[in-house]
Amino acid sequence: MTLPPARIETPGELIEKARKGDAKAFGMIYELWVDNVYRFVYLKTKDEDVAEDLTAEVFLKAWKGLKTYQPRTEVKFSTWLFAIARNGVIDYYRTTRQSLSFENLPEIADLNEADLYPEQTNLREALARIKPEYQQVLTLRYIEDVPIPKTSQIMKKKEGNIRALTNRALAALKRELKS
Repeated sequence: MTLPPARIETPGELIEKARKGDAKAFGMIYELWVDNVYRFVYLKTKDEDVAEDLTAEVFLKAWKGLKTYQPRTEVKFSTWLFAIARNGVIDYYRTTRQSLSFENLPEIADLNEADLYPEQTNLREALARIKPEYQQVLTLRYIEDVPIPKTSQIMKKKEGNIRALTNRALAALKRELKS
């Protein structure tokens, strides 16, 4: 007796099932995205506990809002999910009365291993000295590996502007590394 091959559902199929209330499908979506969302939030808060809490809130808000989510080709699910995460971080800083500073956004080296990799420490320090907008675009593009179209949606800028901004940010980072 041969078994039929296992069927692997695409993210689009999982999203559609989850939109109809399938908790198991949403659990699979959670497994696909939780690490990326956590990393994104942690880079902005530098606090493991806060990042865990905010990540949980992101997925709770996504679950609650999924029924109203309308899949479109120009706005992918991941973009929608990261927008929820971004707004969660902003709300966190707003409610804790801390200022949202892009100085503490990117952490390239593991916090416990900073002394082991002085180049990463130098890079992190140089990144902290450039403009917040430059920090954000470099973090999205090179740390989070977010493609240009999605970066343009997150930052609410045109794709051409993201390319130019990335080039200017890299040039500024290069200047800081030389100084």
